[in-house]
Parts: sequence; C-alpha cells; structure tokens
Amino acid sequence: MQMRTIKLVGLAMAVCGLGLSAQAQIGSGWSSTSVSYSTQTSSGCSVSGSTFTIDGGSGRAEHRYTTITSGSRQFQGTFKVNSLGGDRVAVFQTFSEDNGPWQMGAIKKPGSLYEVEGGSTLASYSIGSSMRINTIATSGGSVQVYVNGSQKESKTGGSHPYNKVGAYATASGGGPASVSWTSISFWKK
Repeated sequence: MQMRTIKLVGLAMAVCGLGLSAQAQIGSGWSSTSVSYSTQTSSGCSVSGSTFTIDGGSGRAEHRYTTITSGSRQFQGTFKVNSLGGDRVAVFQTFSEDNGPWQMGAIKKPGSLYEVEGGSTLASYSIGSSMRINTIATSGGSVQVYVNGSQKESKTGGSHPYNKVGAYATASGGGPASVSWTSISFWKK
C-alpha cells in the first residue's frame, strides 16, 4: 500500500506541476535560473505563444534573452520547423553584444542544421521533426553547442553573449518559415 501511495503522490505532483525542476542535460553543478526575454519582430513577422513566423522576405521573429553578465549559462530548448517555404533560416543564436551574431544555427534544404559562419553541418534535419539544442556560454566569450546531447561545435571571442531563439532569415536566405520552440530552460554556474 505504501508504494501505491508514493506513486499516487508523484502522479499528483506531476499533474499539478509541482515536480522538481529539470536537471541540466550537459554536465553537473548547474543551478536552475529564470532568464527574461524581449520579443523582436520585423514587419510581416509574428510570435504567437511558442511559434515564430517570418514572411517571404528577410524578416525575423525572435525571443532575445538577457545578457550573461558573469559566470556560465546553459540554455536548453527543443525546436521544430513547422514549415520552410524559403531556405537558410536561423533558429537559434548565441549573440555577442560586442561582435554581433557570433554563433548561429540555421536550417537549409534539403535537410540540415548548419553553422552559418563557415557553413559546417551540425546535424541532419527533417522538416517537422523535433531537435534538442543546448548551448553553454560564458560571460568571457566562449560557447559550446550540443545537438540532442552531442557536442557539435565550440567557439570563442564573443564577449557579453546572450541567447536568441525563433526564426530569422540569414543573409543568404529568406522565409517564409514557421518554427516552434518548447521546453526552454536555463541553468547557471
């Protein structure tokens, strides 16, 4: 009877949203943290809940999270490209206040997630599938990018970094596109 009670209490906590906070997926010693954001859109683009939509031009629809002021911050989220009528659309960035778009993951046809600077492929991707992204960035200017738990790149030189997610036409691409981001969490050290 005691085991059944424990299971029922756990189920009740999960249903009511009272469970423990999610653990960081990469590494140990992280503490969960809340990070505020602002919404950035250009004309003809929109953000509705967790869905970011850009028009047929060079628009953007993003959440811009606050700048890392000290230590390290781990971002985790899952994206799904709902539709891609255009090509070469960024879905996440580690932006540097001093150096601009320093790390940018984008989707291109026929099906890959790639690093915009240099063009290296980070992973294969199929429109409509979900993919988990983790980044670990430091206030001193380094970032590591993980796709579904595997490290895919490491960059340095981007001071005062912050995270951005959504849909953003790259310099060589454009919309239309619709991207959803879910399960976004942050941790700090």
